[in-house]
Amino acid sequence: MGDHRLYEPTFPLWDRTKFTVAFLDCRGYGQRLDETGEYTIEEVARDVRKLAKSLGWRKYHVIGHSMTGMTVQRLTVDASDEVQSIIMVAALPASGAKITDERRKLLQDAISDAEVRKTLIDVNTGHRRKDEWLQELRDTSLAGTSERPLVAYMASWTGTDFSSEVQGNKTPLFVVLGANDPGSSIEKTRETVGAWYKNVEVEVLEGAGHYPMYEEPEAFVKLVGKHLSRY
Repeated sequence: MGDHRLYEPTFPLWDRTKFTVAFLDCRGYGQRLDETGEYTIEEVARDVRKLAKSLGWRKYHVIGHSMTGMTVQRLTVDASDEVQSIIMVAALPASGAKITDERRKLLQDAISDAEVRKTLIDVNTGHRRKDEWLQELRDTSLAGTSERPLVAYMASWTGTDFSSEVQGNKTPLFVVLGANDPGSSIEKTRETVGAWYKNVEVEVLEGAGHYPMYEEPEAFVKLVGKHLSRY
């Protein structure tokens, strides 16, 4: 539940002599808060391709965080000739999220209740952050999202499964996990994308939870930069 501002701590850290980085808000988020659409994983993938085309990028790497981790996997199917590698950050697999009733209620309540949104962030970061920090990220999250798109996106990332389409996919996949993220683990990664894709590498950031780019920006950029420098 966050827009491009989740990546803001990384903005000054990218080596601009090596990388050109574009940050895309999903429809209904951030600078596209009022933009209408289907609000689905597939639509986000189409918008990524449109952005790349508008920038003149015939080949590119794609980073996907949380639900948009499904989007970047969608691109390995729909745009395999364009995507050089994908980076999944605390991301959902192509099979979607299989969540408990308790987790579903927490997520649903967090859409419209600011205090529950803060609780969700606290859970997602392993109860390790101070209240001021949680409030700051909560306020950033609230400012960049709205209710209707969040409801629709949640239906998409909990109700979509295209894992059969990525079986044996050879697109290089780099996974970044936060050690304190209750929804991610090396074991889950091995059972899902690790079993589906032919070329998978996993790194764990010890100081991070569900928001590695926001919690540990220097370590995050270093990891991703190292991966990208191979190409």
